[in-house]
Amino acid sequence: MDRATFIKIMGAEAGSFLFSGLEMKAESLRYDLRKIKIYDNYVRGVNFRKNDFLSHTPKINDVLQLEREADNKYDRFAIKVMKDGRFLGYIAAYENITLAMLMDQGVHLEASVSKVADEIDDKKYLDKVFSVQVFAKLLVPFDHLKVNDLGKERADDAEDMYRKGKVIK
Repeated sequence: MDRATFIKIMGAEAGSFLFSGLEMKAESLRYDLRKIKIYDNYVRGVNFRKNDFLSHTPKINDVLQLEREADNKYDRFAIKVMKDGRFLGYIAAYENITLAMLMDQGVHLEASVSKVADEIDDKKYLDKVFSVQVFAKLLVPFDHLKVNDLGKERADDAEDMYRKGKVIK
């Protein structure tokens, strides 16, 4: 099915359900299926998989696989980060909940390496040595794409407008 047929089938009412938080006139909506970055941050637990990581150190833009691990005894939302069948680490706990729920519903997510540390000392604890970026294909209206600094920064480095202000002790 081509995009035009799909959008005709979806209709304005279905589209307005997807974007119910936006006030838009249904007759003027045009949609596009876009690959949107929904996550970008460091892979955790790499130190526990040093041998696999060091023997197959990922490079920027290397394709990664995400594998749900619902039976993980420490984190029921666990998502493994894999490269060529080798287990390299996890998506960070508490940051993985939405991604896990999407995966559980059958949403296809694409992942790749977004950053690799300039220097990796295998004698030190391996933390924040590489980042994974995750994309989903979403149906979005043409003129209503929001731009934020997550397009350029990992979540740990992006500006956090919710935590600005006075710290209460």
